[in-house]
Amino acid sequence: MYNNLANTKFTGKSIHFLPSCHSTNTEASLLIRSKSAVNGLIVITNEQTAGRGQQGNSWHSEPQANLTFSLILYPEYLRIADSFFLNIVASLAIAKTLQHFLSEKKISVKWPNDIYIGNKKVCGILIENSLRGEQIHSIVMGIGLNVNQASFPLPTATSMVQEAGHAFSLQQILDYLCESIETYYLMLAAGSKKELSALYQERLYAFNTLHAYQDAQGDFMGYIKGVEENGTLVIEKESGTVSRYQFKEVRFM
Repeated sequence: MYNNLANTKFTGKSIHFLPSCHSTNTEASLLIRSKSAVNGLIVITNEQTAGRGQQGNSWHSEPQANLTFSLILYPEYLRIADSFFLNIVASLAIAKTLQHFLSEKKISVKWPNDIYIGNKKVCGILIENSLRGEQIHSIVMGIGLNVNQASFPLPTATSMVQEAGHAFSLQQILDYLCESIETYYLMLAAGSKKELSALYQERLYAFNTLHAYQDAQGDFMGYIKGVEENGTLVIEKESGTVSRYQFKEVRFM
């Protein structure tokens, strides 16, 4: 069980706990459709049996070891064109939380929706929107953060316990994360898009560093130059050509 101990106005003040479920994002969407979800409600579980990642990927998590939850928000001030800022809010909040508990580690955001410690993935984000006209009516912000899981089937994954060498309180991590999400979310509501974009660029994985990629034309070396407000990734290839990519149009090698 989890308590609403965070020092927030609305984020995490209501908690819907499920010992086990297929996907917290799915459960959260059902609550929205039934009109029984207040702003800031968190759907959280100890065991997610069919967690979902971006573009249909799956997210596997050891029971009772990690934070697997979905946050419901109603950002009706936000236009569809600005929806990527919700990814920015989530990414910055998770990065801030990890930096707080793992102060010596390098925390970065691997575009578009993964959080890295060094060169390993520690967290995934899946944000799903429902729309009303040109505005976003509601969002489900799904977060899977590896906290106390000691081993993974993939060598590219890590957790807080692996990085620190000791276990963490899931409640404390959740509280700090809720407070961080609300801080950046309120910045967005206040119109601080340029500041949020700048903070996001500072956290970008492989930013302005020569790295290997693959797109529809094949493998290449290039430099990430930034991310535009609509979420488009900008890469300058070694040849000097500047290319722009949407989700799944380029792959980190």
